[in-house]
Amino acid sequence: MARQAPPAVTLLPRRRQALGLMAAMGCAVGPAWADEAWPSRPIKLVVPWPPGGPTDVFARVVARELASRLNNPVVIDNRAGATGTLGGQYVARSQADGYTLLFANTTAVIGSIAALGDAPKPFDPLRDFAPLGLLVESAVVLWAHSSTGLANFGQLLARARDRAQPPVSFGTTGSGAVSELAVEQLARHFGLDLLKVPYRGTAPQVADLAAGHVQIGSADYPVAEGHFQSGRLRPLLVIGKHRLPELPDVPTNAEFGITEPDFTIWNGAFAPAATPAPILARLRQELEAISRGEAFRAVAEGKGNRATFVTGEAATARLRAELEGRRAFDQQAGRAQG
Repeated sequence: MARQAPPAVTLLPRRRQALGLMAAMGCAVGPAWADEAWPSRPIKLVVPWPPGGPTDVFARVVARELASRLNNPVVIDNRAGATGTLGGQYVARSQADGYTLLFANTTAVIGSIAALGDAPKPFDPLRDFAPLGLLVESAVVLWAHSSTGLANFGQLLARARDRAQPPVSFGTTGSGAVSELAVEQLARHFGLDLLKVPYRGTAPQVADLAAGHVQIGSADYPVAEGHFQSGRLRPLLVIGKHRLPELPDVPTNAEFGITEPDFTIWNGAFAPAATPAPILARLRQELEAISRGEAFRAVAEGKGNRATFVTGEAATARLRAELEGRRAFDQQAGRAQG
């Protein structure tokens, strides 16, 4: 679908200075430059998951802080479905004018696309988006419902290898999701008998896990913390390189010899690729400031999370490397590639 050319923009509050500079340089200051001052109307921040999940939580803090810094409304638009690709497709096809942005995680931007193999894709994460910033990295924890009687990862291995018992059910947020790939990686490595149960997002998956409708599932620590403290969920394994201070006795998958691919989750912001450079620069500037601010760090630091800021070519290089790594993983797993 062909995109309309974005309107000429001026960044507030520096509009008059920019126009004066152009006039001083002998440039024509016509109506094309003055068509629209940005931002002059609400910005939509699309989250491709249901409310209540970690991506949604981070996005709402970003939206609030960005609105304050721009002195302009920023509204959250949850567009869940198809393992996060519905929201991504909506933004990729939106007008590149700085008013429709995406806040998404690894699964929605990389994992779900890699899982499609050679099939038609709703968007190309490298071609259709300009990374504004990867703002937070999160480790994932593998949890078991207390009714399973599983107290550690060794017990899960014994249970899931016992072919005399039914397969252990695990919740996943969809094909290509870290919640699925990390568990599939364990199943392949250790020869486990598991039954996949898909969900539309982390929040409903964890809710069903806490209710005992599935036996195991993976989720960020903050999302499952309340259920862990209540005794409904038990941590079995950290999917990451380091143990969590909150779970010092829970080993990592790296301690069991599983290091590649890296299933650390990131969450970040993206704009349509053709968004004007001045708008991209302003958004990156504001998001970097937000990533270092107290409000964002209050939700993005600790409990398996780490605030960061990766943008521009560095972010694109990371996306490319992860996309290639996920495709290789899927091919080795024997997924359908067409």
